[in-house]
Amino acid sequence: MANAFNLDDLVTNLRTAATGENPRVTVKALLEQAVADPEAMQAAMPAFEENDVILHEDETVSIWHCRFMPGHTVPAHDHQMLATIGVYSGAERNDFYEADPETGGIRKSNEVVLSAGNVLQIGPSAIHAVGCASKTPCMGIHVYLGALTQIDRSLFDTDKGEKLPFSDENYQRMTR
Repeated sequence: MANAFNLDDLVTNLRTAATGENPRVTVKALLEQAVADPEAMQAAMPAFEENDVILHEDETVSIWHCRFMPGHTVPAHDHQMLATIGVYSGAERNDFYEADPETGGIRKSNEVVLSAGNVLQIGPSAIHAVGCASKTPCMGIHVYLGALTQIDRSLFDTDKGEKLPFSDENYQRMTR
């Protein structure tokens, strides 16, 4: 019989992996293992009141629980560090963007939908917008190899082609 999912154990293991020999590979493997049984993970997760909850953050790793509501999309943004996303409920849509030399802005280059049980890893220079692609809330664990709240990041207004400083005000204004 498989061990039951435990959020505290996952956070501890991710913290250890972030300082280990190959954090990129180990963090991804831990999230793949965690979301392999999405129903068990969902049943064991606490009921968070907020959509974004920081489970742990230090200089080596930031671990977030993220919930995206149906019909909502957060603005295009960067992380400036490796990000690994594991989805355990619903479906998460990631719209990726790249520089558009013709306009000087950005243009959509790809879309990846993660269903419950899927894991995606994106590099430090990636720009993406995230939304819920299901009729029920999408929930997952997002792991960043660094202190996400402590670095300068950018938001991107895809309608105007503008790069803006990442701030709560800009983020809230552009969330759809």
